[in-house]
Amino acid sequence: MSGLRLNLVYRTRIVVLALTLPILPSTVGRAQVLRVRISSPVAAVSSPPTAARRQRSVTITVDLDEYVEGVLAGEASTLESPQALDAMAVIVRTWALRYRGRHRAQGFDFCTLTHCQVFRRAQDSAGGYSDAVVRAVRDTRDEVLEYEGALVDPYFGADCGGTTESPADVWPDKNLPYLQASPDPYCAGSSHSSWRRVISVQVLGDILRHDMGAPLQGRVGSIEVASRDSSGRARTLTVQAGAPLIIDANQFRYAVGRRLGWDEIKSNLYAVQRRGDEVVFTGRGLGHGVGLCQAGAEEMGRLGINYKKILAQYFPGTTVVQFRSPADPVASSEHFELAYPETQQRWVSESLSELERSRKELAISGSDWPPKIRVQTWDSTADFMGATGQPGWVGGTNDGTSIFLQPLATLAAKDILKATLRHEVAHVAVHRLRARAVPSWFEEGLVLHLTGEQVDADSHPASSGRTLGEAIARSKSEAEMREAYARASLLVRELARGRGEEALWQVLEHPTRADLEWLTKESDRPLGP
Repeated sequence: MSGLRLNLVYRTRIVVLALTLPILPSTVGRAQVLRVRISSPVAAVSSPPTAARRQRSVTITVDLDEYVEGVLAGEASTLESPQALDAMAVIVRTWALRYRGRHRAQGFDFCTLTHCQVFRRAQDSAGGYSDAVVRAVRDTRDEVLEYEGALVDPYFGADCGGTTESPADVWPDKNLPYLQASPDPYCAGSSHSSWRRVISVQVLGDILRHDMGAPLQGRVGSIEVASRDSSGRARTLTVQAGAPLIIDANQFRYAVGRRLGWDEIKSNLYAVQRRGDEVVFTGRGLGHGVGLCQAGAEEMGRLGINYKKILAQYFPGTTVVQFRSPADPVASSEHFELAYPETQQRWVSESLSELERSRKELAISGSDWPPKIRVQTWDSTADFMGATGQPGWVGGTNDGTSIFLQPLATLAAKDILKATLRHEVAHVAVHRLRARAVPSWFEEGLVLHLTGEQVDADSHPASSGRTLGEAIARSKSEAEMREAYARASLLVRELARGRGEEALWQVLEHPTRADLEWLTKESDRPLGP
């Protein structure tokens, strides 16, 4: 692989960061104490009712059980079934242990907003937490949900509308084997099983133009679903307004929510039709639909189905186990913290220095870096494979905020430690700019282009009719992975030669309709000659 050449490309997007590398050792123990930042709008006592409200924040310390109780009070107040509450308790605890320290750079673990999990203090609930909440936490104490020995990413929502969603269709970096789109027969009778909302054409045009920055060239003439994902949810919309525009359905729903209220368009599982001066949305469900559906879990509980079977319904292949706390030490630099087994200590300082150097050279304007990027490595390749679900030929992977690596010793022995670190840091930067409709092969090709890595396909093609998109998402062999990477890299280089380097960022962040058609065509093209 060739050396890093980020300083030679995209000069208009590179900013310079100071590089400081203090390495700070610390230790991770059993995660039983959590620091929670509680923010609430308050007004001065002497202020009139119409006075501008400010935020008052206080950080409290709670143990793990108290935290799970508070989140159940905030996130599961509609659940009455004991088994549904038990399932939610396991999910909340799993999330807390997986994401502990999410706000470490600000001096606490979690906020109390939807960015983390909605947390309600006992004194904020009449009479404290309910007996049902306390019982659910007690009866599931220390239980978490694992997949192949690692804590799962435990999503949940209010109502999936009859079919759960694949997280990869909402967040492109979240392709998880235990979370795939599938029918849910249990939530059909919920209050959100069907809904209808009407928005005037004028208001819709204002939202598109002013809230989303869409370049409308006239009055909105029509709006329709252009593409749907694997669960049937709207992925993109076509808006006719002087000229056809492709609009990301998720961004559109968020824009409508900010302007009109979050209950206006409840989910992306809808049909849309213009009628006169109005646009009618007819849909099902509430929320993103990924993971456990609370409406379905409630019905399963009422039918007497055990909470472990409820979890198996929404997270197939996972297991409820007693939590086993890791004891890996953690070393920190300015922008990274690296958790590692003692056997890997020799390479820790070198790795943190390389991570910081790569971040500095890849300081892409607008990439919205996380305050602190967590990096995890393991004792063996088998441990890496079990924790991440990746094959043994993959050196590293990431979820956009954390990087997961093969043993540092293994990467160093193969002389690919620095290259792997650069590659994964590039992914963290690029994926945060990537539009939802852009396929993952383009991100991979752009990362290879940015880092200057040269990937050559084997002389004998390894594919057997599989497409570029399929091979990038889950390669069946190292040869197929190399073939897919080489194709992705070639397509990105050809685009740069034909339209210029800046076009790569335009396609990544704001693809046109023609761009999306090209991306889809290449994604669906079989590998091979």
